[in-house]
Amino acid sequence: MFNIFKGVIKVTFNRFILSLLTLSLVLVFSPELRISPLNAQVSLEEIVVTARKREESLQDIPLSVTAFTADQIDRAGFKSLEDISLATPGMQFNTDLAGSRPGRLFQNIRIRGIEGTEFTSLSTAAFFVDGIYALGAAQSLSLGDIERVEVIKGPQSAQFARNSFAGAINYITKPVNFDEWTGSFGGEASSKDDFQVSASVTGPISEDVAAVKLTVNSNKKGSHYTATDGGKLGEQLSQAVSGTFAFKVGETSTVTMRAFYQQDEDGSEANAFLIGRLNDTCSGTSFPGFDANLNPIQRRPQLFYCGSVPNPGETGAPGVDLNTSLTPAVLAAQGNPNQIAADLLNRPLFGDPALDKGFPNLDGFGLKREIIRFSLVAEHEFDSGISVIATAAYNDNDAGNLRDWDMTPIEAWYVTNPQASDDMTFDIRFSSSGEGRFRWQGGVNYYDQEFLTSGGGGVFLSACTSFAYIFAGIGDRCDAFGTFPVAIDGGDTVEAIGAYAFLSYDLADNFTLDVEARYQEDKRGDGVGTFTSTQKDFLPRVSLSYKPNDDTNVYATYSIGRNPGVQNTNIINCNPNDYTSPYISQETGQASTASECAQYQARLGDAFGPTTPGQKLTSYEIGVKSSLFDGRAIFNIAGYYFKWNNQPFNSFVTVFRDDDGDGVPNTNPNFFGVSDVGTSESMGVEVESAFQLTEQWSGNFNLTYNDNEFIDFQNGTGSVVATLGGNAGSEAVQIKGNRASRFPKWSANLSSTYTDNLNGDWDWYVRGDVNFNGKAVTGVDNLATVDSWTLVNARIGFERDNFRIEGFVKNLFDEDTWRAGQSFTDFSITDTPVGVFFDFNKLGIILIPQDKRTMGIRTSLTF
Repeated sequence: MFNIFKGVIKVTFNRFILSLLTLSLVLVFSPELRISPLNAQVSLEEIVVTARKREESLQDIPLSVTAFTADQIDRAGFKSLEDISLATPGMQFNTDLAGSRPGRLFQNIRIRGIEGTEFTSLSTAAFFVDGIYALGAAQSLSLGDIERVEVIKGPQSAQFARNSFAGAINYITKPVNFDEWTGSFGGEASSKDDFQVSASVTGPISEDVAAVKLTVNSNKKGSHYTATDGGKLGEQLSQAVSGTFAFKVGETSTVTMRAFYQQDEDGSEANAFLIGRLNDTCSGTSFPGFDANLNPIQRRPQLFYCGSVPNPGETGAPGVDLNTSLTPAVLAAQGNPNQIAADLLNRPLFGDPALDKGFPNLDGFGLKREIIRFSLVAEHEFDSGISVIATAAYNDNDAGNLRDWDMTPIEAWYVTNPQASDDMTFDIRFSSSGEGRFRWQGGVNYYDQEFLTSGGGGVFLSACTSFAYIFAGIGDRCDAFGTFPVAIDGGDTVEAIGAYAFLSYDLADNFTLDVEARYQEDKRGDGVGTFTSTQKDFLPRVSLSYKPNDDTNVYATYSIGRNPGVQNTNIINCNPNDYTSPYISQETGQASTASECAQYQARLGDAFGPTTPGQKLTSYEIGVKSSLFDGRAIFNIAGYYFKWNNQPFNSFVTVFRDDDGDGVPNTNPNFFGVSDVGTSESMGVEVESAFQLTEQWSGNFNLTYNDNEFIDFQNGTGSVVATLGGNAGSEAVQIKGNRASRFPKWSANLSSTYTDNLNGDWDWYVRGDVNFNGKAVTGVDNLATVDSWTLVNARIGFERDNFRIEGFVKNLFDEDTWRAGQSFTDFSITDTPVGVFFDFNKLGIILIPQDKRTMGIRTSLTF
């Protein structure tokens, strides 16, 4: 392990040391700082969390939890979940490439190397607001009205149920003020046309009886890159308003109602795409691998990039560029300049009334999303100290999206992929007073969800699909376009009922045993037909903690996380009848009459079925939490081991369908998503520390090490199979020993703040943040890696009483590396030979650039 760490540090030594040196100079700016002794009266503020749905000190809870208070979020300038993830050991989230496709449409939160599906309803890490499951929008929800953020690592199924398979993120909003009227205002502007405005006001409408709160927020990210056709890339806008009304019934009961509305409006994504076949460094190489029976073989990859992906400006690096025009030249040359608007813009998904839910109207490439949330929470405390909390909530999330599917300047493919989701939650929980050696909680909950989309991508338009050329070699492939409407083949419906109980018992003054369990029945449908499946699970967690003294907590935790298997909607609804006339198989090039179902079975083999088996994550964790130097520092370390059984992965299959039911296959094939399963392991160590050396000087240092690998997994995606030297369409490739994509072995962050009096009532401060992200593989093939990177942010500000003004620089050294990379099928091919519809058996790499250096100013006022 030490050698690995030494190697990573050596690669980035100069840049990282320069960053640390900059921080050191900042921190010793004042002569008084260098000579002032440690002050015994100075200590870190205690953070109280509700990770187990009761208030506990962060240092006492036998779980790995990273928490940020409202003040910490504000001081750090955090604006998104990605900012939170950079400062959280064991977590990775990229706003602009959360899933396998760029942009803010998809959500995939990775905790401790566990990589789930990009579809929110099947995620492996759950996102909550005030403990209520929020389906989608983790990518864009503002931190402006947040009292605290808690990132809880490891399976949380016993506590939170919904998708908290590997962990959970909980945003706790600020409460109303029953005593007096207070408020806040904040504004920010920067050199890249970034703007943020937020305001909040709260106060009593009947003193100590009823109170209200109103919060508004607008957050605009400007474009850092411009496409060749002149389009701005990477623009994002989120605007939100929320209102809260709370009232007390006597001294022991409170009812809180909250309404929330948000609009997101983004332009085309800012990404590059490295075309593997045009930048081939793999052909002629080989490496050890395994066949389907786990026998050792040599893999001979081809037509892809092997090794470290060249960074922007280096030889072979692609530019940040894609199509943003609704009237591309290739369609204009065909006499169809407005075909994208006619076929893809603002039409219901596939014309299906089941999804005609009033999606936001698009006026060009990008994303529009509307989110509505309502919640009601009623709390009562009995004379005995026992309390009850009842919660009801409703969420609605509808999004429209139009994007360049091939993600290159080549005018090849375009796609629209609307998504519709809504869910309801009901929960009632009883808790003991929390006093005494024995403490308990128990309750029941109900959850209902509908999530509909297209797992295969959406409605496609191919600019180069001339049947005259494909069938007879007449003219050019780009003489005509083709539109490919895909049926509703993604999403699901859920009806889940659960009961849970949590028991804590102090075995001795310094030993505590915690036993938590949930029983849940999860009934799922495919969102299309009548097919349903039910999974019944028992979800335990057991923790033992030992406190040798008041400042140290040693704990061990065993838990199990469970997620339902993935429903293969395309297989559920496939036609089992052979066709009466042949088609030309895309894999074999031969005539075939095999049915739709038979085509899936030929690709998936033993994995062919309506659902994959239920997922299981077995977790072991040990940790030590310590407070040092009379409370001036904390040092927490945790080690863990995960085993993930029945891990699902998306594969893509080219299938000829019969949409009109006449027994004759469609003239052109479709491209559909299906799921297969495998097994993987993940283990690692996380270090989290904070220090308050003097009254003026504070900081944090965190470190993450994660090692993971597939134990057994057969990948059947045609582009992956072909790239690894297999026969696409007739086999899958074994990727045993490979690492999950996108999650680095090493990451770290360091932040420090120095503050002092300037003059009279005015104080000044300076803050620096260094974020290190180690190199990461771009796909499960493990052929290409994105280099490590180090980002440095700096802030200097002045404050007096309730007013603050600050100047900042993000990406201080203008780091110009790829922020993230994801292997993806190459859709830019427009030169396939006569007789071949499409070639989906090549891979490329989606690359997300760093935001350029940005300078700005922000101000805040509280009253």
